[in-house]
Amino acid sequence: MLNKDLTQQDAKWLVEEYAPRHNKMINGTSMDKYFVPARTLMMGKQAERPGCSCMFRSFVMMTNSMYGQYEQEIKAIAYPVVKKSGRKKVQ
Repeated sequence: MLNKDLTQQDAKWLVEEYAPRHNKMINGTSMDKYFVPARTLMMGKQAERPGCSCMFRSFVMMTNSMYGQYEQEIKAIAYPVVKKSGRKKVQ
């Protein structure tokens, strides 16, 4: 389940920073800068970084799957649709 307390700022980060890089190279730097924070935001609790690089791939696959599952909800939080109210005034 997506973090119910996900803020608009955090959702924008997921869409604008994490999403463009989620299929890029996996290393210690990208784990710390993108994958662990993304998972933490989506889960609503601190995600633990894998202790061994042999576990990076599965961690990334699960994080990417989570993002894909909730992508529409995340985008709706990041960019809420503002409804126009009322009719136009006639002059």
